[in-house]
Amino acid sequence: MKLVKTTLAIGVLTFYGCLSSYAAEPAIVLDTAQIPWQPAPADFPSGIKISYVYGNPAHKGPFVIRVWMPPHSAIAPHTHSMDETLTVVSGQFTHYVGKTYDTSETKELTAGGFVHLPKNIPHALRTTDHEAIVEVVGVGPFGMTYVNPKDNPAASLK
Repeated sequence: MKLVKTTLAIGVLTFYGCLSSYAAEPAIVLDTAQIPWQPAPADFPSGIKISYVYGNPAHKGPFVIRVWMPPHSAIAPHTHSMDETLTVVSGQFTHYVGKTYDTSETKELTAGGFVHLPKNIPHALRTTDHEAIVEVVGVGPFGMTYVNPKDNPAASLK
């Protein structure tokens, strides 16, 4: 009987301990002006900015980032190691699914547009005369691999 009570007590304490650690994470509420922008990592083309809204794609766990693409910018065909979900926050861009960028097969997306890509699906993005802000949601660690390694801007830095 004593063993049952001890086991039950440990179970209850563990349960409440888990609840308190879960509740310890604060809510995050941000207005647009509070979202900080910085230059994107080296494997993004020059001029693109990124904001780590929640989490970090390089680390284990959920993340939300926003990517700002200036007019006439492109991210060459690439894949990701995990599923990716994109939502267009503002502006417009073209999205292509495939290993080579084929302008006849692109889909133009505007604010509110949505894309879900299972891991390892090659795709590309390009802005035309308009900038775009895209929100990316996923689970890290989240990597980006260019279909053609020569398209990776970081490769030119080596």
